[in-house]
Amino acid sequence: MALERTPKKPVAPNTDRRNVWLLVVTTILVIASIFMFTPPAERINQGLDIQGGLSVVLTAKNTDGGAVSAEDMEASRAIIETRVNALGASEATVQLQGDDQILVQIPGLSDSQEALNTIGKTGQLVFARLDSFTDEEVKKKIAQGDYGTVGTITDEFGYSFPSGQVQHLTVQPGTYTPLITGSEISRVDISRASETASDYSVNLTLNSKGAQAFAEATKELAADHGRIVIILDDEVQSAPAVQGEIPDGKVSITGNYTLEEAQSLETVLESGSLPINFEYAQAQVVGPTLGQEALAAGVLVALIGLAIVMLYLLFFYKGLGLITAGAMAIFAVLYLGLLALLSWFGQFSLSLAGIAGIVLTVGMAADSSVLTLERFREEIRMGRSIRAASKSGVRHAILTSIDADLVTLVSALCLFFLASASVKGFGLTLALGIFCDIAMMLLFKAPIIRLLAPKAIAKHPGFWGVSDSQAAAKVYEEVALAEGVPVAEAETAAQMNAAESDAVLEADEGSAKARAVEAKLAALKGRFIKHDINFMGYRKVLLTVAAVVVTLCLVVVGVRGLNFGIEFIGGSSTAFHGTGDITTEQMRTAFSDAGEPDAVIQTTSTNGEAGFLVRTTTMSAEDATEVASTVAAALGLGSNDFEVTTIGPDWGPSVISSSLIAFLVSIVLIIIYIAIRFEYKMGIMAIVALFHDLILVMGIYALVGREVNPNTIAALLTILGYSLYDTVVVFHRINDNMKEENIRCTFMTMANHSINQVFLRTINTTITSFIPVFAMLLFGGETLKDFAFAMAIGLIAGSYSSIAIATPLYALWKTREPRYARLQKRYGDKVGLFEMEMKGAPALASVPLERIEKEAKAQEAQAVAEGGAPGEDSAALRAKSEEAARRKVQESVQKKAKTSYRASETYISDAEMLEAAEEAARKAGRASDRARKRSQRNQKR
Repeated sequence: MALERTPKKPVAPNTDRRNVWLLVVTTILVIASIFMFTPPAERINQGLDIQGGLSVVLTAKNTDGGAVSAEDMEASRAIIETRVNALGASEATVQLQGDDQILVQIPGLSDSQEALNTIGKTGQLVFARLDSFTDEEVKKKIAQGDYGTVGTITDEFGYSFPSGQVQHLTVQPGTYTPLITGSEISRVDISRASETASDYSVNLTLNSKGAQAFAEATKELAADHGRIVIILDDEVQSAPAVQGEIPDGKVSITGNYTLEEAQSLETVLESGSLPINFEYAQAQVVGPTLGQEALAAGVLVALIGLAIVMLYLLFFYKGLGLITAGAMAIFAVLYLGLLALLSWFGQFSLSLAGIAGIVLTVGMAADSSVLTLERFREEIRMGRSIRAASKSGVRHAILTSIDADLVTLVSALCLFFLASASVKGFGLTLALGIFCDIAMMLLFKAPIIRLLAPKAIAKHPGFWGVSDSQAAAKVYEEVALAEGVPVAEAETAAQMNAAESDAVLEADEGSAKARAVEAKLAALKGRFIKHDINFMGYRKVLLTVAAVVVTLCLVVVGVRGLNFGIEFIGGSSTAFHGTGDITTEQMRTAFSDAGEPDAVIQTTSTNGEAGFLVRTTTMSAEDATEVASTVAAALGLGSNDFEVTTIGPDWGPSVISSSLIAFLVSIVLIIIYIAIRFEYKMGIMAIVALFHDLILVMGIYALVGREVNPNTIAALLTILGYSLYDTVVVFHRINDNMKEENIRCTFMTMANHSINQVFLRTINTTITSFIPVFAMLLFGGETLKDFAFAMAIGLIAGSYSSIAIATPLYALWKTREPRYARLQKRYGDKVGLFEMEMKGAPALASVPLERIEKEAKAQEAQAVAEGGAPGEDSAALRAKSEEAARRKVQESVQKKAKTSYRASETYISDAEMLEAAEEAARKAGRASDRARKRSQRNQKR
């Protein structure tokens, strides 16, 4: 019988109106975003590696005049790094320099005193009773309130004017007895000193030990209103008189602070006190580590690559490619607007790691667009109308994209909240990009396709690139009519195994008619996969190759080791001054010729004098001086035009440990999310594939000897996102397919079919992401090539691992489950064998006998209830029901035997058939008895 088509219904006005309003909202957001980020160079803050900033050198001074210890210097570096991050100066550099100095570089900052007041302040806070002071003169001044006066400045004519700066009374340690120290502070916040005051106070909450000591002291001093002196870095801030006992441990520090001063003090106290004192030694403006020429070249190359990608999408998807281009443009505008908004609040600085996050999210946005188009075209091939496909296909695609986005978002948020340094910036840009991608899908992509589908796309399918899907739908419809199944099942069967599909055709319709349909099927053309590639058939080969490659990579890393950059191991810093018109590229070439091709180079400006700050991994000061002398000679500089010092790692143990913790936590949360959304086995296999990708990249780096630096880490984090996204897309399709019961096959066969369903999307998204990265690798600046090199390897590895590692391992694990083990026993190891639910045959689940019994019972119970006469003899009625049940079960099995994937093989054995028939008959008889009793009770009522 012919397939019945549902008559077309007019598009609901409410649906159209909703889609139009969503596009209106999109337009408003786009206009607002353009206003916020224009011009981008001024509205979006840039990091140290892009725009440069302020370089401050702090020199440690021990109070007893002795040498400072390495432990105190490392503790101070960690505290200063915390303070810098609290200022909102993301992507800053804080590293040890020499034995007693700390180098701090903050992007975009020009006021060195402002930075020093916060990052270099010792922050040693002490509370002391006034009666514990031994210096009577100091004690008298404090008692009279003479501990904070406004300073003065004198002009060239000798006149004095208030400076506006408060000069605090200095007290010497040892002249008083500390009551409470900063180590006993548990919480710090700021507020106005009073409701009517214009100055601010810093409010402290003490821990239990400090609160108890403070309560006892205030209780004793309350009687005669004694004073408690608050001392910060040996300067008296205030000395309030005690009016009564303070038992709750809450204290306020007042000192006529402005809001900025109060915030600075809050940051200092929250980060803890430095174990040693620091002095301001040097400040200079430094240029970007990337170099503006290299950055501009990299951006230009990336833009050219994106233009090629757009042309490719237009060529492949035709009119639908225009929708993808529009979606990408809207995504970019929303993204830039959000970055500009955060920059306005001082919460964002764009660095190379941030650019890596942007590259990843742009790739994910392209991925979601391609995924939507492929699912839309697939739904049309399955026999749905263009309007229906615009709803169901887009909905399924967006759900898949959101699942993949959310998995990546888990990782991004862990990196942002738990990591530090540039890894934190990467997590932020990645999370923001994911939110923009979801907004773009819901506000633009889905509404525009649904609005265009019933009119523009349906009227001009050739222009919009769906005519091949419509032609395929007609052929699959003929196959479906011949096989007696829906169009979607006919398409799936033809793709899974063409030979099996042909066998079903010949068994049902005869060879002549079957050959005619087969000819049309063979002549089918279009931009889609017509026959499944047998990936799972070669699973042992793929997994063996992956295992060998991972083992070799681990061996190479263990034998050759990784070439870590200066950010990880430290090295030497050479400061050149008086360099005149020498360019960054000339300096880079000179160092490369001297044997330091991986030198990190920054321009500097000190009192208007141009210079360079160059960092290398050379640990020996003598070797670094020799290299610097060679470079100076090559550039025409003298031996007095440079100084060499040793420096510690920028990525110290705290940065590395926090990043590793963030990575491990994200792995656990990803497994939990996938377990809740799908199942835990998917999550574990996704992480296995991820480790394969990361190990592969590290092995290649060790093999070729490339330097591992923060650019490499940014690329590895990007690979993490791509790998997870690819794997989740495949797993999502497997999960959807295994919910269907119309085509019965092994789990391995369905997994193989699921890979093929998304394979075209994998190819297109890999191409769209790979082209800009490859262009950057070939033509970009040297500093961007590290990022591009790792990205190029990771993109290929991520696409490969989702197909060759994650899916085969997951399918092998699932096949061991009892439900799928029975199917494996039934069909064997060969991938591609299946059976279809034919017209008139009962649907058979993965446990056929159980399904037959269930349906036979339901059908016979209904037949008896509706057809049994009230007065009919119960024994005769029972026998009649049992016989009907036997007959229906036997007919079902015989019909199924006809459509088996092999003519000589029945679906279940004769013994199983008889057993099923008898059991169904017994159940039908019992159902007949119950129906007869219900009928009798109804008659009595």
